[in-house]
Amino acid sequence: MCIFRVVSKVHSFQEFIDLNPDFPVYKTHEKGEKMDIGKEDLLYEDYGIYVEVSDRSWRDIEGQTIDMISFLEVYGPFLETLRTTHQVDDWRFDIPYECQLNDTNYVQCNYLSPKLIKKAASLDIGIELSLYWPAEEEEEAKAINDKTKLS
Repeated sequence: MCIFRVVSKVHSFQEFIDLNPDFPVYKTHEKGEKMDIGKEDLLYEDYGIYVEVSDRSWRDIEGQTIDMISFLEVYGPFLETLRTTHQVDDWRFDIPYECQLNDTNYVQCNYLSPKLIKKAASLDIGIELSLYWPAEEEEEAKAINDKTKLS
């Protein structure tokens, strides 16, 4: 599930979103709004928009890469407009993926194609790889832990 995030410290994106309804933004935040995570009353210190670029499995980095390239090809004009009308402080693709290391798999190599890197770099878009613990192992560990508690 690759997400494209855009952040500005000085410009709201609301007018851009209103003028470009075909740009598939699923979430926004405004400077000073309360964050909807955690129990503390934290406020956003910037403006942000989020676009779901891929809904593929976290184990499918190749598929997420294909979706990022398609996103750049389809929405490139929107991104060019956004870059020229707003002070963008950071924009990046966030690619979540699961750790596949175990007793028999000692190395994990994940590849990003030059085509993706060139297209993203042409707009100065960063790529963030977010490594997560495997979800299945968490569920298995919880089940074992729950069983142990019952014994």
